[in-house]
Amino acid sequence: MDYFTVICSIIIYVENRLKTDISYKELEKETGFSIAHIRDIFVKKTEKPLSRYILERKILNAAFEISHTKETLLNIAEKYNFKNPDTFTRAFKRITGLTPSEFRKNKITVGRIKLCAGVYGVGFTSNEIQKMRGNENNE
Repeated sequence: MDYFTVICSIIIYVENRLKTDISYKELEKETGFSIAHIRDIFVKKTEKPLSRYILERKILNAAFEISHTKETLLNIAEKYNFKNPDTFTRAFKRITGLTPSEFRKNKITVGRIKLCAGVYGVGFTSNEIQKMRGNENNE
């Protein structure tokens, strides 16, 4: 079976719900597969656990808002359903290598990347990744 369509359905589902709790029951209905099978397919095809993908997408979208708005970090964290600012900061640093404050201070740019056929989302260019890695090496 070609799982390309299933992966795209999962990606679209996640992208449309980044500011809410992701319902695995709803995702099962959307794809017609059990959550165990969805997770298995996703990790086999993307080499990334679904939970990690969801976290990365939330953080990258939050990063976009950090770099393109003056909204407070607390409001951005709450918008992406992080219940605790410390949890948001730890997750943000784990994904980007920087805290949200460092990210804003360093003026990292977040652009658009292709997620799957016809679906685009926020992401980092290779130049921005190098910029962030350079900051890690200077600490």
